[in-house]
Amino acid sequence: MKRNQAQTMVVSLTGTLAAISIGYIGVQIFGRYTMYTIATVMLGLGTGGAIGQVLVEKRQQRVVQPQSKQR
Repeated sequence: MKRNQAQTMVVSLTGTLAAISIGYIGVQIFGRYTMYTIATVMLGLGTGGAIGQVLVEKRQQRVVQPQSKQR
């Protein structure tokens, strides 16, 4: 396994465990429905950010058209 792949797996696993822990503690403090609301808002923000990045990348791509030479 490559080093980058192993690092990605470790970071992903750590992030997942952290998210589960934060969610559990949040439910204990705020309640179930408040945490559902927070999760929904975060999902919406993540989706919006991803769509925004795609749109910005599409705008930055320039279309190069070859020009015909006139004699």
